[in-house]
Amino acid sequence: MSIEHQLGFGKDGSVFQTDLPTAVKVFARPETYARELACHQRLADFAVEEVRGHAVPRLVAWDHELHVIEMEIVSPPYLLDFADAWLDKAPDFSDEIIEQWHEEKQEQFGDRWNEVQLVLAFLQGEYGVFLLDINPRNITFGEREEWARAVFAVLFQTISTAMTTILSPFP
Repeated sequence: MSIEHQLGFGKDGSVFQTDLPTAVKVFARPETYARELACHQRLADFAVEEVRGHAVPRLVAWDHELHVIEMEIVSPPYLLDFADAWLDKAPDFSDEIIEQWHEEKQEQFGDRWNEVQLVLAFLQGEYGVFLLDINPRNITFGEREEWARAVFAVLFQTISTAMTTILSPFP
């Protein structure tokens, strides 16, 4: 395996594309490496490939010494970045902090905020994963969703036309 180019970076580390259909994430701190690895392992235990239509990268390999995780590359819509996720119980925050967080996320996601909340609730309820660091870069609504809407519109029009033809009185 060789590194091809950087896909992204942030406070938790950097992500690089490999010459395989994978990416490696190099973590800046051991604790965020441990949290993200634990979340990926939990999701792997349940064979999770997607959550409410959002692809989740499959865990491929990891190295405790180097604090590196290799995962598959996914296409939008996707759900990424579990470095600030917690298993089985979220950290305690004051009601004021929680309210402020909800307001910030509502602003970031706009009309999509309700769907994001459903994704988060599903992760919590089904897998015990409490995802805190969410933003439009790591929970995306991408091309597959738009494609599905377009296909549905064409199918609906075709079915409507067929039903009108079938149900119209014969001449």
